[in-house]
Amino acid sequence: MLRSFSAAVGSSRKLLTSFSCKLYSSEGEAARASLPKLLVVQPRVRPEKLLQAKLNEALCLANSLEDQRDGYFHTDFFDKPLPPHVLVQSRIPRADTYFGHGTVDNIKCHINAAESKGDVDAVFVNAVLSGIQQRNLERAWGKPVLDRVGLIIEIFNAHAYTKEAKLQAELAALSYKKTRLVRVRGPGGRYAFGASGEAEVVSARGRGSGGQGFMSGAGETELQLQRRRILERRNYLLSQIEEVRRTRALQRASRKRHGDSSGQGLPTVAVVGYTNAGKSTLVSRLSDSDLYSDCRLFATVDPRVRSAVLPSGKKVLLSDTVGFISDLPVQLVEAFHATLEEVVEADLLVHVVDSSAPNLDEHHSTVLQVLQQIGVSEEKLQNMIEVWNKVIQVYNTSALQPKCKKNC
Repeated sequence: MLRSFSAAVGSSRKLLTSFSCKLYSSEGEAARASLPKLLVVQPRVRPEKLLQAKLNEALCLANSLEDQRDGYFHTDFFDKPLPPHVLVQSRIPRADTYFGHGTVDNIKCHINAAESKGDVDAVFVNAVLSGIQQRNLERAWGKPVLDRVGLIIEIFNAHAYTKEAKLQAELAALSYKKTRLVRVRGPGGRYAFGASGEAEVVSARGRGSGGQGFMSGAGETELQLQRRRILERRNYLLSQIEEVRRTRALQRASRKRHGDSSGQGLPTVAVVGYTNAGKSTLVSRLSDSDLYSDCRLFATVDPRVRSAVLPSGKKVLLSDTVGFISDLPVQLVEAFHATLEEVVEADLLVHVVDSSAPNLDEHHSTVLQVLQQIGVSEEKLQNMIEVWNKVIQVYNTSALQPKCKKNC
């Protein structure tokens, strides 16, 4: 789905399908030059510590929008410059533009300043916008706009590598786009769809009526046609994902039936946690394998299973799962249910916690909320093992050192 971003940042900035851009070439510099440049808009929240955490996450999300090639990223995450950003006041969201008129004009000034330097292709608002709000902001700013849900879905589409992940990511994108079919007047004055009105949809019968003679009906409107096409594609994806679910169920049954060389079933341990908490690194160390890990958010979209031998000599399977995030789109949870079933069916859960996160409590509650949402039993949640990662960073923080020493 990232393929359609090139149209969004091109001459007419089409935005009906979703953001995309072909990000790779044979040389790293050419790949970096083709990356989409986002201006990050972060609404202010309190306290200041939480605001900084939200801003850092928004900047990481903006820099994580990058396609994969052969399962790897061809640019170093730390070589990327921080995207331009602006902090704005947001008290009571408006129904039409989310922000007040003064704030909208202020952001427009920042966009013009960034555009003069060639640093902005689109605007990322770190909030959940309605279709009307997104359309009106695009009209006011003259740039494509992504909200938090849209950007996360685009990242999933960009990072999906296997057929299974691509199917589920496309299903989530279709569910999201179905609520963004806003009918507006296009540049030529004719009615069209999309945030800016560039993508016109015309039914197979044109603008005539359906049927024949005096019994003819009104025909199928453009909006009905677009919804029908989305529904048909969604049904196809659901049928393909159902095949994936059956295959995974057979694999789980085979592991329980045959197990290891001694004939015992292999228990499965699912490693869960907030995105970028260190799950892939932990699985790599425990299984003595070289799993690809990256500092980008949602670097792991495809589930990966590795075997490990415990000190007792017993063999287990470790499942590296997709990371969670606050305000995780409902469309993603529903679409990736086939993948998340590995977590539900696991014998034991290991929760990797980033102890250096300033909003640690929010990360912890987010993971528990998603686990409950996908149907993990209360017994498994109570028996879940917590692994606190990045503890060294906490001890190296001078503000936390007295507290740590007191608690030790």
